Amino acid sequence: MLRAFVTCARTGSVTRTATELGYSAASISDQIRQLEVHTRQPLFLRTPGGMSLTEAGRRMVPVAHDILSRMDLLCHCEAMPEYGRRRRGNQAAPRQEVYAVRRTA
Repeated sequence: MLRAFVTCARTGSVTRTATELGYSAASISDQIRQLEVHTRQPLFLRTPGGMSLTEAGRRMVPVAHDILSRMDLLCHCEAMPEYGRRRRGNQAAPRQEVYAVRRTA
């Protein structure tokens, strides 16, 4: 939803947004409508010539950019080597090692 909103804010067109993101225009339009329902305010003025942001939409663009940037960072965390090392260190020991420790203790 947010990516569709930000892209449509930049392009001013549902059709161009759909082409750029690889979705149908109907899907992009639905995503924007859902976001407007969720925020309880219109984010775009719809005209035959395209879409333009309302005041609420203009205020939301930098917030949406920030959220998307943070989401992208979270999605890339698993690819970072230091994340993988910490994660492996927190995993339980294999069952055989746990059993061996119990037998010798």
